[in-house]
Amino acid sequence: MFGIFKKRSATPIVVSVLLTLSLWGTNFSEPMQIKDDIPMMPLEQHLMELVELSPLLSTVAAFLLMYLLAGLLISLSGKHFFAPEQIYLPPFVFVLICSAFPIQKCMNGSYIAALCFMAGLFLLLRVYLNKRVFASIFWAAMFLSIASLFSASAIFLLLILPIALPLLCTSMEWRSLAIALCGAALPYLYAFIAFFWGAGDGFILFRRLYECLLASSSWIFENGRMVEWVYLSYLLLLVTLAISMLLRGLLTSRVKVKKIHMLFAWTFFIMLAVMVALPSGSMFLLPLMAVPASVLIANFLTLAKYRGLASFFFFMLIALTYVVQYHAAIFGE
Repeated sequence: MFGIFKKRSATPIVVSVLLTLSLWGTNFSEPMQIKDDIPMMPLEQHLMELVELSPLLSTVAAFLLMYLLAGLLISLSGKHFFAPEQIYLPPFVFVLICSAFPIQKCMNGSYIAALCFMAGLFLLLRVYLNKRVFASIFWAAMFLSIASLFSASAIFLLLILPIALPLLCTSMEWRSLAIALCGAALPYLYAFIAFFWGAGDGFILFRRLYECLLASSSWIFENGRMVEWVYLSYLLLLVTLAISMLLRGLLTSRVKVKKIHMLFAWTFFIMLAVMVALPSGSMFLLPLMAVPASVLIANFLTLAKYRGLASFFFFMLIALTYVVQYHAAIFGE
């Protein structure tokens, strides 16, 4: 069944586009306008000013960025850690997850934050290959830090650095963490200077970060339904099964694949904790969480021992995505 996701086949691309158009169709005809009654990080605020005048432009931008991230996943997975015969499965799962929630179908800072996260991942994998190690660490930390200027909760992505560096560096040195710290601090230093010269108070930046992290986002769930939490619970189940399979294969898996999947597992649980525990946690963070989730789930579906059960899990994911999107129409709410 998963043979349609082969590297040189156009079928998964056609299926993916048709599926997402069926999920995004109502949003193109009736685009959603994001509310601006919560604090935003500086770069996110400037971004939203560009799209808030046109809800349709906001929806189109979100759609295109989602597919750009999916394309980067194809490049990342094919180059580093995924079986080439199933190269399109991780981006297919990613697009599926990002298409589930209506609130995610409008432009927001998390899409740009996810792009920065992907750039950081590419650079961290250069560390494993011993290519310009210190420069790669510096730039990876900087991109992860820039992500938090678009989405405040993305600042917790910096927690993956003390996890990733011991995993990926052949010989861990104290200089690696020091360089990572410098890279993470640089965007905030520039932002501090910009606020100091523009507003006379550079510490506005850190007060804004604090406000964004603690701002209640309950308005995002004002039309929320239990089915949304069922969907998130199902994603957690699939990722847990993927990690269980990964742990069982620790002795037989390639070292590189094992380390990268462990890094993705940590990233998923960090973002899930932020999404659930912080007042500012919301479905807006789904693209960030979907990057590691899609890779782990695709790996589980591809390598699961029982192919029939894997197909069942896959079709359940597709079915639940449609249920979340069209819950009101299906159940008359």
